[in-house]
Amino acid sequence: MAVKEMKLDDRLKPIMEHHIELFDRAEIPVRDQLYEEAFAWHKEEPTALRFAYGLKNFLEKKKISLQEYDILAGFAYRYSYNTTMPIDFPRDYDPRLRPARMISQKMEASMCQEYYGFPDDCTEMEDFHFFESAIRGGGIKHWESGHILPGYHNILHKGFGGLIAECDIALSKEHSDQERMFITSMKICAEASASYILRFHELALKLLKDCNNPIHRAQLHRIASACANIAYQPASNYFEAVQLLWLSHEIMYGESIPTSTSLGRVDQYLDEYYCRDEEAGLIDYEEGSIILQALWIKFSTTIHAYQNITLGGCDANGNYQATPVTYMALQATRLLRNDQPLLCLRYADNIPQDLWEESVALLKCGLGFPAFFSDANTVATRIRAGHTPEDAHNFALIGCVEPGAPGAEYSKTEVLRVNWAKVMELCLAGKNAYGSDEKLAPYRPHALSEFTDFDSFYNWYKEELLHFTYRAMRVINLMDKPWPFYYPTPWLSLTMDGCIANGMDVTGGGTRYNNSGINTAGMANAVDSLAAIRKAVFEDHRVTLQELADACACNFEGQDDLLHYLKTECPKFGNDDDRTDALMADLTAAYAKMTDRVRNPRGGKWQLGLYTVEDHAKLGTLTGALPEGRLAGVSLANAMCPVQGADHVGPTAVINSILKTDQSVATNNMVLDLKFNPAFMEKPAHIEALRSMIHSYFRRGGLEIQFNVIDRATLVDAQNHPEKHRNLVVRVSGFSAYFITLMKTTQDEIINRTEYAAI
Repeated sequence: MAVKEMKLDDRLKPIMEHHIELFDRAEIPVRDQLYEEAFAWHKEEPTALRFAYGLKNFLEKKKISLQEYDILAGFAYRYSYNTTMPIDFPRDYDPRLRPARMISQKMEASMCQEYYGFPDDCTEMEDFHFFESAIRGGGIKHWESGHILPGYHNILHKGFGGLIAECDIALSKEHSDQERMFITSMKICAEASASYILRFHELALKLLKDCNNPIHRAQLHRIASACANIAYQPASNYFEAVQLLWLSHEIMYGESIPTSTSLGRVDQYLDEYYCRDEEAGLIDYEEGSIILQALWIKFSTTIHAYQNITLGGCDANGNYQATPVTYMALQATRLLRNDQPLLCLRYADNIPQDLWEESVALLKCGLGFPAFFSDANTVATRIRAGHTPEDAHNFALIGCVEPGAPGAEYSKTEVLRVNWAKVMELCLAGKNAYGSDEKLAPYRPHALSEFTDFDSFYNWYKEELLHFTYRAMRVINLMDKPWPFYYPTPWLSLTMDGCIANGMDVTGGGTRYNNSGINTAGMANAVDSLAAIRKAVFEDHRVTLQELADACACNFEGQDDLLHYLKTECPKFGNDDDRTDALMADLTAAYAKMTDRVRNPRGGKWQLGLYTVEDHAKLGTLTGALPEGRLAGVSLANAMCPVQGADHVGPTAVINSILKTDQSVATNNMVLDLKFNPAFMEKPAHIEALRSMIHSYFRRGGLEIQFNVIDRATLVDAQNHPEKHRNLVVRVSGFSAYFITLMKTTQDEIINRTEYAAI
């Protein structure tokens, strides 16, 4: 299509100038207060109904925002979630309340023994003590809330009135009392949502009484009319669709902490409304863009919210689906230059040239957008995860990089991350590992003097890694079982396919796909450490294994020669060196073989993710020195990337190293982050080389690639003078963020990444 170059319209300027001012700290505790009020009124009701009444009370009384100059109604205030955010395992849960899809403990024990060879000899309480110690010691990261992909398209197509009708139809059929209770909780949420939207209709009419600006009056009339319709009815035009999308997203914040609520394939489900309006002469590209930019400004009010939007992609016949809204989205991000929303582009060989050029124009801005995902390879991982071909081709990204089925998958993609480097540290230091305690120790301890060859040590490390991971997964499975009866999400369930008909909350397995995410950190650190042990201890005989462990324990103090040797003479992952690359491939394959066989209590699979968000930095602060030469407390490697600065051959070598590992096992996806100097992006020949590199990487099995286009000097200056760089956005790992909002360890990690000037 012929792409019109957009500029910021004057109508957007007052919104941009004042939207941050709307933030009101007094609103932070309001949500919890109103939930607690409703909980007290309905204290005898089942939890799902109490949560539904909590949302209803909140939507009736919360502060709402509509300014005279607004193009869209609404504002995402920030709230506390102490009433509904799952913090710890509910010890008093009644096992009789488990949904029908729950696997039995007997089956779980059988799976443990048969598939993994691990004896099921730990009690639940021992597992929880281990789990808590692993969190404190930096061995794992556990996060329950957020990372969801609601069925926003279902709301646009059905309206809250249609969803209420679905609930009524379900209630008229034969259901158990428990199922009827869950359906009723969803209906309460739908009715409360419709009433909430009508509040904006009334507020718009009120503002019209004193508004004399003809442009603002027209905007308020449009908002009032739209909200009167979309309170109960499906969206009937493009503006109504965008307005309903935003208000639904805002309501979602009333139920779940906004980390992360992703939007799905926005360009695809808004396109039908835009094209219909354009064909009828009711809208043009410019007006459609302005409305979308107003939506982008709404998204920008939240920090580190991981509001992911997926663009483009092929249909089941291989036809690339680029819509006018696809281009509007890329241009809106380029014009506004905020860190939200995140943009992901589904890349295929037949991507239109003008879409590629729009993507490059955005890349040059240095925001880290868009991230590129192999369309064909990601579809294959979805089928491997159990999706139908139709759902697989409709995938969208959740949070950072996690693929899911919009409105049909509840996958808890960030529920668990295991620090491979910490397991290495435990093997060398035992219970005395950095930041650990007596409950966090190797499963089968060995004296380091027992190992007379590398293979025996390597096999021990691999066994410890797999057992450490399985035990953490087992605890998550235990916590999953009572979730719908302690932390239900009736509003989210309302939007998800199957929950109403099944009479089941989405947290209990109510929708079509019900997976869990097992993610990694410190992969390259563990691999480089293994390579260093092989060379320093068993090949060069530079030190004994115990001496190397002692050097790590004292953070290499007084061991400058050894530290220099480990850093410069031992092989490092990311340089197309089989000595390290084979270790990464073997460890990942063993890890995937184990995790693939585990099932969660909702009947779903555990999906492997080879990415880290910001946890490589956070877990690094709790990880001691390692044989690779890394000092204690510094960031671990970002995602599946090489250790920062350890790749010295070039980006092609990095890609070659990574592709020696079968990425198809990463059904929760992976991240490859490359950093380029901005000057590199100015030459057309370099852009073509970049496209060829992406094309080759995906053809050979790659899943995801993203780029930081920033120079080290700018980053260092931003760290030293943050007041001069308030709007500097950088790619972290699967997401972008304002650089000055990141913790110093993360900033240092980004600064220390290898910066490429040419391919």
